[in-house]
Amino acid sequence: MPALTPELEQGPTWLRERRQTSRDSFNKSGLPKRGLHLWRYTDPVKFMYQGSGDRIKDDPDKHRTTVFEPESTLTAGLIVLPLAQAVASHAELVRQYLYELVNNQTGKFEAMNSALWNDGVFVFVPDNTTVEQPIHLRREGGNDIDAHFPRLLVIVGKNSRVTLIDEYGGGSNGTEAGLPYVNAAVEIFGMENSHTQYVSLQRHGSTAHAYTTHRARMGRDASMLTIPLVFGAALSKQNFGVTLAEPGAESTMRGLAFGAGRQHLDNHTLHHHAAGQTRSRIDFKVVLRDKAISTYTGLIRIENDASACEAYQENRNLLLDKGTRAEAIPELEILNEDVSCSHGATVGPVDPNMLFYLICRGIPYNQAVRIIVSGFTESTLTQIPEDLRERVAGFVADSLEDI
Repeated sequence: MPALTPELEQGPTWLRERRQTSRDSFNKSGLPKRGLHLWRYTDPVKFMYQGSGDRIKDDPDKHRTTVFEPESTLTAGLIVLPLAQAVASHAELVRQYLYELVNNQTGKFEAMNSALWNDGVFVFVPDNTTVEQPIHLRREGGNDIDAHFPRLLVIVGKNSRVTLIDEYGGGSNGTEAGLPYVNAAVEIFGMENSHTQYVSLQRHGSTAHAYTTHRARMGRDASMLTIPLVFGAALSKQNFGVTLAEPGAESTMRGLAFGAGRQHLDNHTLHHHAAGQTRSRIDFKVVLRDKAISTYTGLIRIENDASACEAYQENRNLLLDKGTRAEAIPELEILNEDVSCSHGATVGPVDPNMLFYLICRGIPYNQAVRIIVSGFTESTLTQIPEDLRERVAGFVADSLEDI
């Protein structure tokens, strides 16, 4: 880790100590082994930040977070603050939850973020509160050779409801000056009977190397809808996980990744059923064209004493060109017999019968492909908050424009 890291000296004593511990863990730990299943198809060296510490200074002109809060979110007790500010103004609350789910023990790159996060946001929704409109966070990760370490901490109180749109952009589209690096971490806590919708939109510049770790923990009768959307970066690795910690907790993930050119997309999902009578569902879709590559690994883990659980996982990959490649690796770790659990995966080109049907009705080939892709993505798009749905549909349309 570079010697010039001003983030290590920021904040109260406890935070500086946690940052330093994370730095030590990063420096002492080796890179993940390529033989491990989560790194089988992606070289971890490509996420190692290369450069001097002056490239990761917390420069507000390079790393910007814009928070869009409609009037209806200005609810009594609602807190949306820069994380560095919340560390001081809400010290006890932040200290209790920060690093609880993503820390120096999670992995080498998570330790890097834990030490160096330089663009954090803190969201707290008090008990018995409904935030009617989405809270939209827009993070811009800088320019050509920047290294960006955003972090998000969300606490949703009992009987509360909120929708968060977490949008990541920035980075260059050329490699002349070097590569931009992004290493993000997200921690979300849903208390009893809370309802959280979280949309992650990754639209980094075409040369960026982006790494994201997301972890959520749901309490009794809490529910969470997670929507990972991946459109940008040359190399993107995302790890989304939800722990169903108490009975009645429920989690749904509906992901969509679109790769073009020579993009390399690596996505992993985890549903950890730590308590009985919990439910989960994953529907992750991937569309690839040109010579893009995708790897999806999905793990469902059900503990020995977590009986009466329901879990389902599906990954579907649509290959538009012969040069594309997709790997689908569903995984189940079921440690008791009182469960209902299934999974499925498909990899293949556009259905020729569908194309034939449309072309026979006078629809040109290119338009027919776009119609089929639109139908493939529709079930995910309908889950996206309305104010973002049109933009995401536009990303899909732009990606298909020259087919």
